[in-house]
Amino acid sequence: MHDQLTRLAILYGTDKFGYHDYTPNYFRLLRHMQDKPIKLLEIGVGGYADADRGGQSLEVWRDFFPNGEVTGIDIQEKTMDLGPRVKILRGSQVDPDFLKELVAQRGPFDVIVDDGSHRNEHVVESYKLLFPSLAPGGVYVAEDVQTSFFPRFGGSLELTAPNSVGYFGDLMARMNEESDDPLIRDVAAIKRFHNMVALYKKPMTVDQASVLSAERLADFQGKGATLAIMGDPGFDLTRLPFAPGSHRHCGWDNPAAAKGADVILCCLRGDATGPDGATVDALLSGLNDGGLLVLHSDQPKGHLSSSSPLMQHAQRRFTQVDHVEMVVHFPKAPIDDLAGQIYSVERHLDGLLYLKAPNRYPSNFGYDINNPQAAAAIAHMAEVLADATTEGGLMAYAGLLAHHDRPEPAREIILRLSDMNPNSREYFQMAGTLAKEEKRLSDAHAIYTAALKEFPLGSQFSVGLAGILANQKHPAEAEAVLRASYDHNPRARAVVAQLARMCSVIGKLDEAIELGRKSINLFPVQARSQRWIILAGFYDKAGRADEANAAREEAARLAEG
Repeated sequence: MHDQLTRLAILYGTDKFGYHDYTPNYFRLLRHMQDKPIKLLEIGVGGYADADRGGQSLEVWRDFFPNGEVTGIDIQEKTMDLGPRVKILRGSQVDPDFLKELVAQRGPFDVIVDDGSHRNEHVVESYKLLFPSLAPGGVYVAEDVQTSFFPRFGGSLELTAPNSVGYFGDLMARMNEESDDPLIRDVAAIKRFHNMVALYKKPMTVDQASVLSAERLADFQGKGATLAIMGDPGFDLTRLPFAPGSHRHCGWDNPAAAKGADVILCCLRGDATGPDGATVDALLSGLNDGGLLVLHSDQPKGHLSSSSPLMQHAQRRFTQVDHVEMVVHFPKAPIDDLAGQIYSVERHLDGLLYLKAPNRYPSNFGYDINNPQAAAAIAHMAEVLADATTEGGLMAYAGLLAHHDRPEPAREIILRLSDMNPNSREYFQMAGTLAKEEKRLSDAHAIYTAALKEFPLGSQFSVGLAGILANQKHPAEAEAVLRASYDHNPRARAVVAQLARMCSVIGKLDEAIELGRKSINLFPVQARSQRWIILAGFYDKAGRADEANAAREEAARLAEG
């Protein structure tokens, strides 16, 4: 069903497939480099603040590019060893001095992937700092650009700058301008997919140089595709990378005549203005599923200028590729039905290409495991992992299932993993939770004890073990476990909250109150009302009624918003 890169992503457990649908697009973008001695940089290693977590996508790149050199950077310290062809460095994606030294030591890079902070200002700034250093013919990919519509990442529906989708959409419109700015001058093509923007740097290979030789068109070779041509009755069919099974010519005034074609080629010639946005939409609507609409210009500086109606329409479609993400925060965003049928938008120097295919993959911020596209991805994950003997992909798959109410298949995977000597944080966390839910307390005790040997003083495992000890009527031991973890990291909110409860149980009420108050601001705003209610209980137990009532009033105030 899927390609080699997607298979690697499933086996290693990167969220580039499953929660996202990136790897099929990456495979198309990068397969022409697969056997070359390329240099790849990925911004963002993953695993958040844990030094031993993350790196799954670096493993994918390492194996997909057997002759390549892979570099990962992260703002957090990372200690994993992924082999001699992978190096991880600590630094910021917007630190110009760090990036300059990085390129000097490890570059120039042929591929740069921004999977970093996803903050709009960082995405734009990283592109400005790194694209000029990208090797000629290289590919720069910005992931998770759906944050262009997420306010907490600096996004907005109006694409108020700095905004990644707004910025790259503006670049798309300006590609044919005369400019000394390498951020514009050196862009040869831009390809837009769900949550992704890929930019190619000049010079490009022959198969990428013109919209007429786009890879998507070559897919129709040998398939007997039907072709409709608009605007140039004398068009030379040998200029296309496929031989159509049949072709017909249609007039601009009758877009319905092109209905049912696999490929519609709009030839923009001379001073003719070509189709307006409404005509382009009509052509897309009549196109067969899986079909292509190609607009080729012999004068792109005019036909595809930033002020042309055709380009303004293209920018709107470029933006609405992420229509699913837009409605997560803006349910009333003006999205039409056609947005869900445009899988990708490509801008080449001499034209535009639209792929008509389902584009309704769910947002990872509102993931729907029953979405047809997501369900197909999950089924493929199950198929690839059926005989897997490594931990990463199985754990990622189990986590996805468990998080989205598929407890039984997740349980089967966890039990299967228990025979493989697993040692990841994710395994210990899920296995311990499963054992508690099934009331296998001795198993849970053993799992959390093993986890703390692997990850000494880890907050989540300290809390888990303390809970088991308390349940087994060993409060002093539970307190000792929590206190050791607290002394190591006094801002671990789960530890602070659990230690406060334990102090209350064993009668150390003053400390319970102190810790309870401290824990409040460690939790996100939406969880603080409950923390005040718990604190009120400590006050009640200490006989401090006035303070208990004040705490309940504060909880009520927060709950009301």
